[in-house]
Amino acid sequence: MQSTQEDRHGTYVVTYDVASRLKAFRPKTLSIPRPDDQLFERFHMSLFQKIQQALPGITIDTIEMSELRRKIWEQVNERITDLGQQAVLSTCPEITDSNPKSEGLLLNINRLFNTDGQLIGHGPRPGFEPLAKQYDELVRKVARRSVVLIEDGAFSGGTLRHVLHELNSRGITVTAIVVGFCCTRAKFVLGHVFKGELVIVHPIENLLDWIPDHDLIPFIPNCGRVLGEVSSQGFMPIRSAEGFSYAYPYILPFGKIEEWASLPIEGAQDLSKLCLDTSIELFGRVCPKMTIGELLRANPRASMPIEIGADYAQVALAGKVVDFLERTRKRLG
Repeated sequence: MQSTQEDRHGTYVVTYDVASRLKAFRPKTLSIPRPDDQLFERFHMSLFQKIQQALPGITIDTIEMSELRRKIWEQVNERITDLGQQAVLSTCPEITDSNPKSEGLLLNINRLFNTDGQLIGHGPRPGFEPLAKQYDELVRKVARRSVVLIEDGAFSGGTLRHVLHELNSRGITVTAIVVGFCCTRAKFVLGHVFKGELVIVHPIENLLDWIPDHDLIPFIPNCGRVLGEVSSQGFMPIRSAEGFSYAYPYILPFGKIEEWASLPIEGAQDLSKLCLDTSIELFGRVCPKMTIGELLRANPRASMPIEIGADYAQVALAGKVVDFLERTRKRLG
């Protein structure tokens, strides 16, 4: 996500999602904190304060994603009159999982990046089939019905535009898009390729940028920018010999938080320390003795955190998760 630093007025969105992402780890050997655990409350309070200090004069809008997803489904239910004629397709597994009435139609799509952290294209989330295979399977499941497409947030509109193109090319008609929040640029992009109903659940005036909290906590499922490559199956996540994916968390020393999240470099170190301290506390409770390899095997959506410019092939999978995080934290002073 990027915006111009010259514009010092507008709204900066921080979404709270770490607790729900942790639910993807289901082994009985892990002790997953409840969503109302004080650890998350303390982290979110400190995160809000540090971003507010880094962006004086800008409105910080914090969004609890579980509540936003509930509101997304309210809007969807108002528009679905006959499941025999209409289907609901989500690009976010957490939205799909949040509604017991969901049919489970899910497109596991992800933006993929090169070793400089620059976007190369769209591919599957780590651990899932190539996009072409996913689209073909969705065509079979949708079975000639029209589709309501749901997404948690749209910043550039690029992912939704890609999805619309692929669905339309396969003969699937999207009648409505329900999105949690959306910036002006995304609305403009979608307006050129989509003539149906666009519903924005949480309207935001002058959205400058958006950072999900799960992009700040290494080893959380879907944290960071996933490293990808071009293959015979299209864009795919790069995988280790053991089958693990790699990703750049936004924080230091892994990613470029000032560039990717439009935050001044002066506050990047302090915010990164907070996020690593939280990571150490969190995984110290979830899996204090678990190795990196064991944790990654417990959930294919979790990626090995790597650094821009470093040799991503040199990963000590036998090392403990907490030890790795503590060593990384010491490097920041």
